[in-house]
Amino acid sequence: MAVNLRLTGEAVMKRAAVFALALLACARLAVIAHAEELSDLAKQADSELKDGKNLEAYDTARKAALQVWNVGPLLFRKAIFVSSKPGGFGVYDPRPDNVFKPGEKLIIYVEPVGFTWKPKDGLNHAQLVVDLELKDGDGNMVAQQQGFGNFTFDSREQNMETMTAVTIDFADAPAGKYAAELTFHDTVGDKSASFELPFEIKEKTE
Repeated sequence: MAVNLRLTGEAVMKRAAVFALALLACARLAVIAHAEELSDLAKQADSELKDGKNLEAYDTARKAALQVWNVGPLLFRKAIFVSSKPGGFGVYDPRPDNVFKPGEKLIIYVEPVGFTWKPKDGLNHAQLVVDLELKDGDGNMVAQQQGFGNFTFDSREQNMETMTAVTIDFADAPAGKYAAELTFHDTVGDKSASFELPFEIKEKTE
């Protein structure tokens, strides 16, 4: 009986190995296919540009950029503390440092890249849900909230110039060094990614 079990286990491992190799092969073929399509789009855009078809070249280049966007992971082009509420994509004032007064709110400007758009009610729909963890200077978690932020986008275009702003009220925290870890979940494409920003709350002055 023991021999039969061992042989069965070996058979399962072999099948699993074959399946894993097949997945890797499929993934490699997909990468090659995307690369070839990107190369074709680049050639098309170059040809259109040479023919003076600037708008057509722009649209073709954008199509290529969207392809890179769609096949890639969720990333952050930018994630920084800002001095006030952003006015839109690229419309913000960076903070000169990451040192805050007691009771001062933390405003974080984020440019997510690679989240998924899907058709919904005649528009393109996307959603990002944000979890928050606050850690002290030793890396110990002092506060946590799942679903801290919820950002929904509906557009006639699959926008690539998209921003979010997260505001954290850490009013009761004592002076010291901390870090804010934000995890973004792409609920449409089942992607997730995190980043961490260190900051400091200075001593209260009389």
